[in-house]
Amino acid sequence: MPYPSHGNGNPKSEIGELLPLWEYDEADLRSFIDECEGRGVTFVATEHGAPDFTLLADDPRVVLITCLRDPMKRCASNFNYAYYSGYTDASSMSEFASEPNIHMSDNYYTRMFSRKEQLPLADIGEEDLSSALAAISRFDLVLSTDPSHMDLGAMMEEALGWTGIDSVDRHSTFGDGWRMLNMLKRGQLRRLVRYVAKRDMSHGVDSLRQGYDLDYRMVSELF
Repeated sequence: MPYPSHGNGNPKSEIGELLPLWEYDEADLRSFIDECEGRGVTFVATEHGAPDFTLLADDPRVVLITCLRDPMKRCASNFNYAYYSGYTDASSMSEFASEPNIHMSDNYYTRMFSRKEQLPLADIGEEDLSSALAAISRFDLVLSTDPSHMDLGAMMEEALGWTGIDSVDRHSTFGDGWRMLNMLKRGQLRRLVRYVAKRDMSHGVDSLRQGYDLDYRMVSELF
């Protein structure tokens, strides 16, 4: 069960503001865990920032799970989703990547697990990769969407007892009637035509490859 007020599993306050778990000190984070336990909350996402993973790993009530995707495929998916959902005015991958956006930061996974993800971004290097790997080594379950690494559905069924994974709505970018209606309401006819044609707007994503060298090293270490 998710937090009573949430956005895609990310907990929110009663007035709809994200709870900044990544800013919580030890006392605040323990209090939040206590609250979740008391309310019967069994799932919390934290995709907008990294909380203290060491503290969470040390708490026997917490099970840490993460799922990694190929860094370039993640970037491409982020842009297509943002472009067709109207979250960005960028018309190219390079333009989108230049916008201040945590989710499009260089070496996103390394930054998240080393807790160097918040804006303004600081430079990161070998020590941060080591820190990220040390943090993720404390996780109870590390998954990958890459079929060469594992059968994700089978792994989730084995580890979590989840069944019927193949029938779950994957919220794919294309084929969403509400998204098409919103583009029509906004007068984004060219964008709508591209959407109906399922045009991939992420061409040029490979030019960002060097910005994810640490992430690719992390993935190779893990799988």
